[in-house]
Amino acid sequence: MIKLIIPIWILIACSSQAFAISFDEARHLLARSGFGSPSPHAIEKILPLSYEAAVDQLLNGVRKKAMTPLPKFHTKPMDRRDRKTKDMDAKTRRAYQDQINEDQRQLRYWWIQEMLDTPSPFTEHMVLFWHSHFVSEINKVRFSQWAHEQNASFRKFAIGDYRKLLIDVSIGPAMMIYLDASKNKKNKPNENFAREILELFTLGEGQGYTEEDIRESARAYTGWMIDSDTAEFVFKLWSHDDGVKNFLGRSGQFDGIDVIEIILEQPRVAEFLAEKLWREFVSLTPNRAEILRLAKIIRDHKYNLKPMMRALFMSPDFRNPKNRGSLIKSPVELTIGTLRLLGLKSTEFKKIWNHQKQLGQDLFRPPDVKGWRGGMNWISSTTTLRRSRFLKAAARGVMKFKKNGEMSMMEKQKTPFGFADPWPLQKREQGKPGYLKKLFLAVEPVMQKRFVGKKRKVIRNLLLDPAYQLK
Repeated sequence: MIKLIIPIWILIACSSQAFAISFDEARHLLARSGFGSPSPHAIEKILPLSYEAAVDQLLNGVRKKAMTPLPKFHTKPMDRRDRKTKDMDAKTRRAYQDQINEDQRQLRYWWIQEMLDTPSPFTEHMVLFWHSHFVSEINKVRFSQWAHEQNASFRKFAIGDYRKLLIDVSIGPAMMIYLDASKNKKNKPNENFAREILELFTLGEGQGYTEEDIRESARAYTGWMIDSDTAEFVFKLWSHDDGVKNFLGRSGQFDGIDVIEIILEQPRVAEFLAEKLWREFVSLTPNRAEILRLAKIIRDHKYNLKPMMRALFMSPDFRNPKNRGSLIKSPVELTIGTLRLLGLKSTEFKKIWNHQKQLGQDLFRPPDVKGWRGGMNWISSTTTLRRSRFLKAAARGVMKFKKNGEMSMMEKQKTPFGFADPWPLQKREQGKPGYLKKLFLAVEPVMQKRFVGKKRKVIRNLLLDPAYQLK
């Protein structure tokens, strides 16, 4: 009896810390779910929790609305003068286009600021994920109000109801204009929209549908239009083909929503989503058995993605140390994650955007309908040099402060991204030798440098180590 009591007593007497998440697991969870480089404060905030509780806190912290105030363009009434640009003189047309371009820049700066300041990096990671899944391109969409409306939908349904997200995005002006859905009329169906819904949003390329299914579903979407004055979705009955359609083995007088509902009945949709989310958060080589398990969770919860995301983060594959450092940080992750890690309170949004663009990821301008490919596509001889240039610039932001907490003017001029006091990092390092290396890198450093000595130099060396490119 004593032998049985002792283990139970030990378990009862142990503090909750015995079951708390480890530093390495906390860092990995926040790095993958956020922007690749979690801040020390974010890590320490979840260290008292169990791993399961940390995952739940992450998921429950997802925000449905951005916290950053919108630029002025959001309060302006929609100006549809683009329909009459041919009637403008050259000066008026140029001024009109300049204003559109400025609104687009302000939208980008707004999202960059939200990424830097949000208490839920996971939310903005999901918004970025959906931005590359439901691709639209702002130069074709033109109006920032429409691009923002789509961005807001990604946030509202970030880990929520995929069915609602799919419909919300599909009837939104940004997607309808980008895929020419408004040109889809009776007796003259446009297949762009129908093809991308099947190929990119639900089933995957060549997965369970035929060219005939594309043509028939295009007929179902006829009549979907954007009101030229209100910019709202409207269904024009006179432009809709109300004949019988044969789609994915079903026949009926289907409209667009009917077709989407039929698509979502296909088991393959949940597998497709599970595969994409696996590649985004776990590894580039999906575990087939796990994909089937996660897909079943999606179907069982009627496309509510939160339970599946919980299962993904709790999966042995996600927690396997062998998967740490197996993914390459995207340009957005590299820039935003680094600034958050260093505590750089930057308002140089134009410079941040320029770095992201030069590294191959221009917000609101994915390369094509398939979005950003990721992985090794981020790395080339040119982008490697540009990544290093950004990191050197960010490292200069970790400045030496005077005793009164101020910096000299010379120090201030050295950094393009604001500045950060290195003392909090130094304090942590003094208490735990090797802390900075564990904080900055997902795997062991590649360069055989001594990560000791002046902390600013150590931080710079860690940022420039090839291992820092991984998450």
